[in-house]
Amino acid sequence: MTVLLDLAEYLAQAALLLFFCRDSIILKEKYRSVGRVLFFLQAFLVSFWLSQSMWVNRLLYKETSGEMSNSSYSIVKIAVIFGCSFLVMDFLYQGRRLAKLYLLLVFYTVREMTRFMLHSVWSLLVAGCLDSIIEKVLAQDMKVEEFYVQMQKVQWGGTVLFSAGCLLLMYVVLRLYRRYLTGVVTELSSQGLWFLMLTPVIGMAFDVLWRITFFSRMGTEVEFLYEKHESMYVIVPVIALLCLICTVFSRKIYSELMRSEEQKNNLMFYKQQLSDMTDHVRELEQLYDGIRGMRHDINNYVADMEQLMQASVKSGQMPEQVRREAEQYLQNMQRAASGLSLQFSTGNPVTDVILNRKGQICRQEKIRMEGDLLYPENLDIEAFDLGILLNNALDNAIEACRKVPEADGRIICFRGYVKGKMFFLVIENTCNVNYLQVEKGELRSTKEDQRIHGLGMSNMRSCAEKYYGIMQYEVKDNEEEGGRFILTIMLQGKPDCNRPVNHKAIEQ
Repeated sequence: MTVLLDLAEYLAQAALLLFFCRDSIILKEKYRSVGRVLFFLQAFLVSFWLSQSMWVNRLLYKETSGEMSNSSYSIVKIAVIFGCSFLVMDFLYQGRRLAKLYLLLVFYTVREMTRFMLHSVWSLLVAGCLDSIIEKVLAQDMKVEEFYVQMQKVQWGGTVLFSAGCLLLMYVVLRLYRRYLTGVVTELSSQGLWFLMLTPVIGMAFDVLWRITFFSRMGTEVEFLYEKHESMYVIVPVIALLCLICTVFSRKIYSELMRSEEQKNNLMFYKQQLSDMTDHVRELEQLYDGIRGMRHDINNYVADMEQLMQASVKSGQMPEQVRREAEQYLQNMQRAASGLSLQFSTGNPVTDVILNRKGQICRQEKIRMEGDLLYPENLDIEAFDLGILLNNALDNAIEACRKVPEADGRIICFRGYVKGKMFFLVIENTCNVNYLQVEKGELRSTKEDQRIHGLGMSNMRSCAEKYYGIMQYEVKDNEEEGGRFILTIMLQGKPDCNRPVNHKAIEQ
């Protein structure tokens, strides 16, 4: 019975170790197919063999009876199990040894602390049951034969409940820890790993201390720590619980610190981008005005030269061949001038550049892009923020259209208009509804790089909230038109009476 119980317990512990290390450390390429199986078998076989082998007991403890004379001897077994796991993990998995040591320290700290946390409760319950049975025997309410049977039931039942409770508590703590164990551990900095290892090291130090003082055997008498100091029934579980809490929350605190640092870096990067974009917008406005003036001047030059040519031909001063070459030259100049014109004109260089750049991408992807936009210049909405909305929304629309067969038609329609103090931006595009992934009411990105998952939608939502607005979307699917994705963004502007009302932008 003891062998079967140990077998089940060590199998479960090996499975928990595999569960804890999953996705946190990567197998080496040549061991991808069998690495996890080998690691699981090692964790199980070493622990089970050490618990059952009398030869190991005699070798390690110099005991012939198989019983340890001092609880400190059990530290050797823990060290052997930990060392074997570390060597096999280092052999099968890639990455720094410090990261592997950190994972194993956390796992075995959780294992040891859960046992010491439940041991006091288990000891008191078993002792209470045994005292109750002894009282019945002394009162002659129970026969001696039945006494031995009940004793065995209490011992076996208590052992089974203790093992099951430890495994269940281990699973709960490890699962909670994994909530904050994001990414591959080997990518953490050495400073971060040392910080995270501090609590597990303290926990293992307490484990060694308790195992040294847990019991000692003097002849036939066994002296237990709990019997000498009954307060240890409370002190040991409380310290074990605090170690578990600190182990989990140190990881949570570190994750939040890293997230805060990342947000801080992103904010600095965003501010730098904003500064660069502001300078770029100023240059773009100057270039935009220059292009419009150049186009106007070129058209005037062409008109003047045509009149001069006609006058020269009438007066007989220009040969026919020269006239034809001049006309060809003027036609080239007209084509160059028409090339300076934009497909979409909103009256603002930022939105003009974005719409025309996306329009060029749409032409390359065989996507029809059309619409009109009334730039809300009188509502004090920054062109940079409107550019973020257009950029991200049109990028998402183009990505969705790429998943639609060309034969079914790929269309992007956009509209921007003002109602009172409100500015509305509506972008509708064809889509394949089979590719849309909704998770917890939110669209999930289909990009391969999940690190940039949701950044576009998040940026658009932030811009909308900046102007006390909202962003919402709707998906339609019917047999005639196919899938349609409709994004609506509403911004609340601040009317500026000193600014002129902007003209309507049309597709030219």
